[in-house]
Amino acid sequence: MTEEATLDIQKVRLPERKLAFVRHTGPYAGDTALFERLFNRVHGWIQSKGLIHENMEAITVYHDDPETVPPDQQRISVGFTLPDTFAGKPSADVQLLDLPESDYVVASYEILPRQYGEAWTSVFTFMGEHGLAPTGLMYESYKNDPHQHPEGKHLVDICVAI
Repeated sequence: MTEEATLDIQKVRLPERKLAFVRHTGPYAGDTALFERLFNRVHGWIQSKGLIHENMEAITVYHDDPETVPPDQQRISVGFTLPDTFAGKPSADVQLLDLPESDYVVASYEILPRQYGEAWTSVFTFMGEHGLAPTGLMYESYKNDPHQHPEGKHLVDICVAI
């Protein structure tokens, strides 16, 4: 990963949050249209419930190690964080997941879609160099609409529980 693509990498304690999500099982790498469809499904549900809020984060949780799980069995959960005051129920299509309070390695990047794999590799390299091991959830938190970026880049935090 080039130095200019990595904006920051640090150990951070992140608070508990609730994620409204849809799950996908199967290949996903490089399929931007798939991610867009999944995010749109959840966004429609959130909007219909009046749950859009100022601090809402778009997140993809990766449940499986792509090095050991075949692509057709890999699971991702794609969605948005809910307001702290949310006490509702999931729907048939949209489920809820607690993102636990924990220490995380958080690496911030400004990258093109094709650079995600390289970004994840750099996170795990950093962790290995600092004696850190994943202990829980791993996810991406998206900070911009890449369609609005002049170069189409994604501002993303890669978060790995340690």
